[in-house]
Amino acid sequence: MMDLTSTTRNEPSADEKWPIIEAGMAACRLYGPSKTNVADIARLLGKSPASLYRIFPSKAAMWDAIAANFFENDLCITRLADSEPVTARDRLKETVLAQHRLKLQAFHSDHQMFKLIVLAANGNWQSFRHHRNRLHGQVGRLIRAGIGTREFPPTDVGAAASCFCASILVLWDPRLTWTLPSRDCELSAHQLVSFAVEALGRMHAT
Repeated sequence: MMDLTSTTRNEPSADEKWPIIEAGMAACRLYGPSKTNVADIARLLGKSPASLYRIFPSKAAMWDAIAANFFENDLCITRLADSEPVTARDRLKETVLAQHRLKLQAFHSDHQMFKLIVLAANGNWQSFRHHRNRLHGQVGRLIRAGIGTREFPPTDVGAAASCFCASILVLWDPRLTWTLPSRDCELSAHQLVSFAVEALGRMHAT
């Protein structure tokens, strides 16, 4: 029978993983995700590649952790406080546009890390799935709030959130973020999210 206590004790801590993630981000920005290897990360740390594999079981796990850190910190939306005097519609619009602005900023100012999250999306890595689920959850909470204030009709919140997220995918998916015309990007994004929010208000109860 497996000793779960022993397994937990041997799991590397966040403090052990963080220097590798930090060095991995630095190496990715220097060489690009397609050219960076474990030896590059180890060299920045002054360690051997073998020592890194004692913390992460594979190169894929290392890359996924680096992408997860970027998703969770650089692409994290600061939630508006529930006491803010804005409607659920406005909160939903701002949530979508804020995430879109963060991805555009990464595309233009941190392009190598942006390439990494595109790889994460293409490979459906766990980091990307968690990021997508967090955004879906934020949308669901705002739709539920809008139902409570009668801005949206009663409906299946999960289905409504899925439909809404699918309709604004071009603003959130890193593989598509750059496809809107750059000169009119903010206006185009605002028009799209306004259309999607208005559609929520016309959904039939299910």
